[in-house]
Amino acid sequence: MALLAHRLAPLALLVLALLSLGVGLAELPVQDRDEARFAQAARQMAQTGDLIDIRLLDQPRHNKPALIYWLQTAAQWAMGADGTTPIWVHRLPSYLAGVLSALALYWAARPMLGRRGAILAGVMCATIYMVHSEARTAKTDAALLLSVILAMGALGRVWLEQAKGWLIPAVFWTALAAGFLLKGPMVALPVIGAMAWCGWHARSLRWLSGLRPLVGGLWFLALSAPWFIAITIVTDGAFWSGSVGGDLTDKVLASGEHSGSLPGQYLLTTWFTYWPWTLLISLGLVYGWATRKTPETAFTLGWLIPGWLVFEAVPVKLIHYTLPLYPALMILCAGAVVQMLDGKRAFRGWPAWVGTAGFALGAVLMAGLMVALPIVYGPGINWLSVAGAFVTMAAATAALVAFWRMRVPLGICALALSGIVMGWTLTAVSLPAARDLWLAPQLADAMAAHACVRDPVALVGYHEPSAAFLLGGNVQLMEEDGALAYLADGENRAAWIPADGEDGILGVTAIRGVNSANFRDVALRLWVSPGIPAPENPCG
Repeated sequence: MALLAHRLAPLALLVLALLSLGVGLAELPVQDRDEARFAQAARQMAQTGDLIDIRLLDQPRHNKPALIYWLQTAAQWAMGADGTTPIWVHRLPSYLAGVLSALALYWAARPMLGRRGAILAGVMCATIYMVHSEARTAKTDAALLLSVILAMGALGRVWLEQAKGWLIPAVFWTALAAGFLLKGPMVALPVIGAMAWCGWHARSLRWLSGLRPLVGGLWFLALSAPWFIAITIVTDGAFWSGSVGGDLTDKVLASGEHSGSLPGQYLLTTWFTYWPWTLLISLGLVYGWATRKTPETAFTLGWLIPGWLVFEAVPVKLIHYTLPLYPALMILCAGAVVQMLDGKRAFRGWPAWVGTAGFALGAVLMAGLMVALPIVYGPGINWLSVAGAFVTMAAATAALVAFWRMRVPLGICALALSGIVMGWTLTAVSLPAARDLWLAPQLADAMAAHACVRDPVALVGYHEPSAAFLLGGNVQLMEEDGALAYLADGENRAAWIPADGEDGILGVTAIRGVNSANFRDVALRLWVSPGIPAPENPCG
């Protein structure tokens, strides 16, 4: 029976991840700004069939490689793309990548922890806040997480001399190529960090010969180089100036739309982004220190520490950047839990108190967001959000009591439950209920009521990509003078123009809300040809 339970554990983990990350996939509106940019560019790729050059409206989008756009394009084609595919279709690659990341971490962690610890690490992966967020967002980070876990799982087996034949090297180089086609050299950061750390630990890099670097490198180039060569030719090198000279440089120098932050920000935000398993962070780090000389923990620390220091040093800090390093932290936390299950470690002392404080703070913050979002940015109290917050807090409290009483299996189940309910409530209930944050759906609903408008809609003062996505890309981004000239130059045209200071503009001809990208109040009024404020029903 025990053997059967062990063999069914990966299947149970798969079901858990599918359920944990699936609710909210369709309910959450399209998000500004990156998700809407990726989704609109992928929609245009599906429409044109051009799998090389990436376009956003009438402009090139040369900041990331093509793989995520290919995956979203494949999802659209599979669902019968008609130019107006809903956002959940674009999120399918991220959702599946999040689910598979939990399974991949089980595979990657088994040589480090054994079967029990690997399952625990996979459960953590399927239930933490940051994976909840990225698995429901149509951009690169969930897929990058999967590629990093696969690459590091293969590298770990080579380090531990558990790789025989060509399969493990093939997994490594294939995952590395996928990571490069997703986000360029970002995938190499944990890989290089672990190689350097383990090389110092062993005082040798000979172990890397197990990766079959000559043949593997050629395989990596065969997978990744063709698109980079093609985009260089098609754009006459403009892709490199846009991605390296623009996007990457802006993030390193904290310029453009990015702002800089001081070192230590990731250390602080982890208490939120890693919730609910923040309860175990301190114990996981203590476990890592105590076992640092073992080859298993040495590899895990090499996965975590060098990359973390680099991220803290770079001035631009977005909370999802450290996600590829979280699996190493999950492995350390799972190792500590296994020792508790075996009676070798207790939930006591300063690590338990630090974990308790961070965990409790995160629980209050999460529950507060669930309740407050519909009140502050919506119609008022949402009782489903309140119920979700109550269950989350109840499960979190049960987990805390269980660990302090050393009822570890109960604590694990309660932590997983609190993470699942938290993800469901925030993405399927609380955020969608915060209607003032979602201006683009209001625009789309208003335009759906005006069938007489046939030409592209002019947008003034609100140029967020979510509007372009929900209006099917049929938009013109203008200043006010240009929009009025556009209306005067033809019939059945429309423009949304800021209505600051105007009173009584409610109805289908006007919208109010908060721009979720910068939290500024927005009021827009519909104007129609030949350049007049629209009546209540301009098509009537």
